[in-house]
Amino acid sequence: MRLIFFLSTLFILIFAGCYNNNTGEMEILGFAHLTLPAFPETGGHAVVVFSEMHYSPAYDDQEGPTIAPPGESVPVTGREIEYTATEYELLRMTRSSQNSYDYNAAAEIYRVNCSVCHGESLQGDGEVSKYLTRGASPANLIEGSAADATEGEIFAWISYGSRTGFALEMAGQSNPTVMPTFNKLLTEEERWHLVKYIMRKQNR
Repeated sequence: MRLIFFLSTLFILIFAGCYNNNTGEMEILGFAHLTLPAFPETGGHAVVVFSEMHYSPAYDDQEGPTIAPPGESVPVTGREIEYTATEYELLRMTRSSQNSYDYNAAAEIYRVNCSVCHGESLQGDGEVSKYLTRGASPANLIEGSAADATEGEIFAWISYGSRTGFALEMAGQSNPTVMPTFNKLLTEEERWHLVKYIMRKQNR
């Protein structure tokens, strides 16, 4: 009996007022505003009780307005952020890399990846250096340009395979040097740890 009364009342209200069957919104005589169950013409549900959810605004990926990500966040592509030559010169070690730095761990990263060419002394006298038949000899990391470079520049040279490799990368050219591009072999944090290790060896 109650159901019949409810349906009868609803039927009268629908015809007495202005009812939108897609949203369930209804206005009676201009003063009463109600939200009733909706009977949408499209969609997977014949009756939608919470119509405000069914017809809530939808936003596509990357649709504005957007909020800039935190400074040290990782791009959603998983790729490292690429900078210009000037930006690399001004780049500084991230706070997270500073906090996670361990001298012994960094020394091991250097031993495994760098000492074979640059030597244990970092002066470019590694065991392999005498067998290289093309390109420049391994750089002396204690003196010369490395001693005057900013930490961002050293990071770039490690990442792109030497100072020459970095310059060619910035010019959009391929890198013919023997040194590997360590941005494909070491994590960003490991490369920053190498930077700090090298600069410590330089007494900086």
